[in-house]
Amino acid sequence: MKIVTLLPAATEIICDLGLSQNLCGISHECDYPLHVKDKIRVTSSIISKNTSQNKIDSIVKGAIEQSLPLFEIDNEKILELNPDLIITQGLCEVCSISKDKIEAKFNQIPCTLFNKTKVISLNGKTFSDICEDIIRIGEIVGKEEIARKLINEAKQKSKNITNKRINKSLLLLEWIEPYFTPGHWIPEQIEMSGFLSSVGEKGEKSREILSEEISYLNPDYIGLICCGYNYEENKTFAQNIYNDDSINHLDAIKKEQIYAFDSNSYFSRPSLRIVEGAIQL
Repeated sequence: MKIVTLLPAATEIICDLGLSQNLCGISHECDYPLHVKDKIRVTSSIISKNTSQNKIDSIVKGAIEQSLPLFEIDNEKILELNPDLIITQGLCEVCSISKDKIEAKFNQIPCTLFNKTKVISLNGKTFSDICEDIIRIGEIVGKEEIARKLINEAKQKSKNITNKRINKSLLLLEWIEPYFTPGHWIPEQIEMSGFLSSVGEKGEKSREILSEEISYLNPDYIGLICCGYNYEENKTFAQNIYNDDSINHLDAIKKEQIYAFDSNSYFSRPSLRIVEGAIQL
């Protein structure tokens, strides 16, 4: 079976199931496990690297408003690869290409690709949803037993973390220019780790939040998990928090209770590594 994955979480899941040799194409963002780095890239982004958060926010809002794509698909490469399975997502327009857009793209091209190619969409908004997506993929690729084993191990790890309760509030920020609340599975990660989530419920979308609301919430701790960024990058963003006069009066900031995490690996992606993110919290 030849598989193309259009989001990093799908690449991780396929490799976890022991099918990395079946991956014939991946997205421009797929970077884990490390051995996938030489796989063929079949997508690209309209947003260049080193673009500021504020500029990215403006580009994304403008593209959504005008129904413009944030990603480009290399039609010729996918047609040449002729995959049996394409995995994408329907959760977030900003994260990767949706199933609808994939099908619309190839319906415009006279080809027999979709006579045999199955396109599935990952839509997990919570830990439980993510587990269900992994089982579904396992069933399709003939690795259901391995999928269930991986999920049982992850669930046991999550239970071991949850046994410890901390009566402190934690605000995780998915973006800082402007500020965005934690969304989807991230409030659940906070709960897993024993903290109280200052804002957001599991399964809900992330939303823009004003500094006045952050001041009102007055969290005990603040964590930087800016979507798609690594630990070092979020450390830099954490410094911006200290320099923000609209919130630097908060106790969490005065007491230097600001923390940075590798969001790209442990928070931004709907994979089982979100359990490791909860452990890090």
